Amino acid sequence: MQKIVLFVLLLLLVCPALTLSQGSGSKAHSLSYGFVVDNSGSFRLLMDRVIKLVNFVADKNADDDEAFLLTFVDPQKTRVRQELTSNKAELREATENMYVEGGLSSILDAVRLSIDYLTANVQNRADKKLALILVSDGDEAAGLAKMETVVMAAKEANIRIIVVGMSDEKVNSKFLDRLAKGTGGIAFYPRTPKDTEAVAESVAAALRGK
Repeated sequence: MQKIVLFVLLLLLVCPALTLSQGSGSKAHSLSYGFVVDNSGSFRLLMDRVIKLVNFVADKNADDDEAFLLTFVDPQKTRVRQELTSNKAELREATENMYVEGGLSSILDAVRLSIDYLTANVQNRADKKLALILVSDGDEAAGLAKMETVVMAAKEANIRIIVVGMSDEKVNSKFLDRLAKGTGGIAFYPRTPKDTEAVAESVAAALRGK
C-alpha cells in the first residue's frame, strides 16, 4: 500500500513537469493577409514587377497560410479579385490577370476595405498573424477615408500594414510610412527590378515577423 501511495505521489510530481516541457515550444502562427495593389495608370510600366513580387511572396506561403488579392484605382474600380484562399494557384491566376485602369487612386479607402474584409473572413483569429501588403506609389487622390481612422482600425484589428512603395516617377514615402509605422509594419522602396526581387524576400520575412 505504501508503495502505491509513493508511486501516485511521484506521478503527480512528474506529470505537470512533462506538461510544461511539452508546452514550452510555442506553435508558429499561420498567416492570414491580403495583397492591396494599386492598378492605376501610374503602374503601367511597373505591372510586371508587381506581379512577380506578389507571386514570389504568395509562393512562400505555408500550407495553412491564406491570402486574398484586392486591386484598386478609385472606389468604383476597387475589387477583391481573389477571395481569401490557401490555394497558391488561385492567387497566381488572379495576380497574373491584373491590369491597369484609368482613374485617380483611392489608397486609404482600399486599405480600409481590406481591413474590413480580412476581419470579416478570417477564422480562428487567435491562431493567426494578420497583415496587409500594400503596393502603391502613395499618391492619394480620390479617397474619403482618413489616415487616422484607417490606422486606428488596423491597430484595433491587430493588422500590420507592410508597404511596398513603387513608382516610375515619385513615391510619397511620407504618406506610406505613416500607414506602415502607425500599424507596427514596415515600408520598402525598391527602385529597380533587382531591388524588387530583394524586397520580395524581405516582405515574405516581415510577414512572419523576421
